[in-house]
Amino acid sequence: MELIRPNNRYLDSYIEASNEYDLYSLNVEVLFDSPETVIQKSIDYENGVNMKPGYVRATTFWLIDNHEFIGEINIRHELNDNLLRYGGHIGYGIRSSMRNKGYGTKMLQMALVYCKETLKINRVLVTCDENNICSRRVIEKNSGILENIIINYTERGIVKTRRYWIDL
Repeated sequence: MELIRPNNRYLDSYIEASNEYDLYSLNVEVLFDSPETVIQKSIDYENGVNMKPGYVRATTFWLIDNHEFIGEINIRHELNDNLLRYGGHIGYGIRSSMRNKGYGTKMLQMALVYCKETLKINRVLVTCDENNICSRRVIEKNSGILENIIINYTERGIVKTRRYWIDL
């Protein structure tokens, strides 16, 4: 199992995961990006170019196990006012067919090493929706300490957001 930057070698597996997500995760925010642009977009965002207004630099990794795309994790290099409320330093997702197998916990654990060693971040904010019990468990298994639960107004509507801090 390893975290790698997005690349063409696993693009077909990424597309399969994207199709699973479309099939099983209706009416939620899009997790996986367009396969045609995901690799270049990840390079651009890591280097701080061609970003949407209000976005910050971020490194994207794919979790690969047995030559298969398992999940994606985005590590934001800094926080702005919006990310302090919703999103935090890290956002992640596991493909639908691989959920509840411990991959999310391991992927976040590996990403925290990158935060500490490469980005020199000593305290990481990770958020999740109040009703996302699986994500809560992933964060708490990685020493996340709940600071508070706040209300956010998103494109999906009103969302209760759990805000966790992880000291590295």
